[in-house]
Amino acid sequence: MSVLWLLLGLLVLTSSESSSWGCRGDIRTLHTPGVSCGIGRRQGLSYCGVHASERLAEIDMPSLLRYRPIIHTVGQKYCLDPAVITGVLSRQSHGSNVLANVDGVGDGVRVVQDPGLYPTSWFSEAQVSRVTEVLNVRIKETQRRFPTTPDQYLRGGLCAYTGGAGYIRSSQDLSCDFCNDVLAQAKYFKRQGF
Repeated sequence: MSVLWLLLGLLVLTSSESSSWGCRGDIRTLHTPGVSCGIGRRQGLSYCGVHASERLAEIDMPSLLRYRPIIHTVGQKYCLDPAVITGVLSRQSHGSNVLANVDGVGDGVRVVQDPGLYPTSWFSEAQVSRVTEVLNVRIKETQRRFPTTPDQYLRGGLCAYTGGAGYIRSSQDLSCDFCNDVLAQAKYFKRQGF
């Protein structure tokens, strides 16, 4: 009987760990408008919003599935929901469907694509850690400047991730296209087990 209770306890612990990572709020409760119509059109979609973000995530899902163990390891290391990390990777590299590399540019981060090379896989634990480390720094910078809630730190960190620390000048700057798309994709990835 005690073995049954032990297994039940582990099941509860595992399911609660995967549903909310605690340090940056619960992404399942965050409202987001999703990707803008301009970004949606550039990605070949005739629609925008959460539905478009979810479609982009769905397209990238097969490429990202193989990185789930790496993403979970890095998520635990930085106390950041793996679904958010997956959303950032999807937004930046289309799930590794294009050759990409993370490069620091001024205060922000960008993906450098090499058009002369064929698409290939590139995510290593070190690269996922680098992306997550930069995001974590941006989240902490937002937290120091605008001590509000973990959800707002996450939003600010995502906006500052590509725009640089100076992008967030007030609490009104906690919504940007990158953030809105990443959060909508992250909610999709969370439902898919990330």
